[in-house]
Amino acid sequence: MAATITDLFLNPGRFFEQKMREEEGLKLPSLIILIAGIIGAIGAAISLGPIIQLLPSEAASFTPVLMAITTGAALVTVFVIWVVWTVVFFLLSMPFKGTGGFKRLLEFVGYGYLPQVIGGLITLPIFYLYFSGLDLPQVSDPTQIQEITLQLMSAPELQIAGVISVLFLIWSANIWIFGLKEARNISFRHAAIAVGVPVGLYVIFQLYSLFFSGGF
Repeated sequence: MAATITDLFLNPGRFFEQKMREEEGLKLPSLIILIAGIIGAIGAAISLGPIIQLLPSEAASFTPVLMAITTGAALVTVFVIWVVWTVVFFLLSMPFKGTGGFKRLLEFVGYGYLPQVIGGLITLPIFYLYFSGLDLPQVSDPTQIQEITLQLMSAPELQIAGVISVLFLIWSANIWIFGLKEARNISFRHAAIAVGVPVGLYVIFQLYSLFFSGGF
């Protein structure tokens, strides 16, 4: 019986057990990451709009360049983070005598991004409704731009969006535990440690950034 997306959400252990019987493949995980990257790029473009409004009129000619750099960076960053998470999980599973290969783990971590795709689709409308309603004056002082940007990014709407993103990351982490267990052939407890420690630290950092440092 082939693994299904329903299994990934409702029974990730069975999903990855079935995937272990199949040939390694990165096409579908790469597509999931690409979709996550596109969502992130759209969110970056939406949030950049008001920041561009703050710039002096003579800087308007740089708007397409700034937009291209911002959205491109957001898209590439998702792929980089995919690899980084995989490397971290791979290394942290080594003390537990994990034996599976890196490519299989990369595949399984990619599948685990699906909840974050859902989370991104939920937070995008929040971003759009918040940023599209802003009408900001142009300023010439870089210090003012920084202050206004920090105020914008600390809005309650964006804090809610940030919390939603964290919740869906935790859902991804739950899936990653089962994926790491199967991909590296280690116990569930060891997989939970290898995933839980770095993700837990990242979640703490994100929540601190949201509520105590005035932005993301």
